[in-house]
Amino acid sequence: MIRRTMLALLLLIPLTATFSAEELTDKSYDRIRAHVLPNEDEEAWQKVNWRATFWDGVIDAQKEDKPIMLFAMNGHPFACT
Repeated sequence: MIRRTMLALLLLIPLTATFSAEELTDKSYDRIRAHVLPNEDEEAWQKVNWRATFWDGVIDAQKEDKPIMLFAMNGHPFACT
């Protein structure tokens, strides 16, 4: 297992030399900012009328004859349990 990890790391070292950060200047700022910030398609989830409780979602889904998506989680959101 250790040999495989070391081999993988050795193979990845040359790849790190090919990636470099672009220098932030007045000219490159707008382009870099536009690349980093989410676009309208990536924020489409904010337009969904989310319900705070499951039961509210059930009632609204039955009225509109729509499916329900339930997101449930157990534990800390950053897996720090």
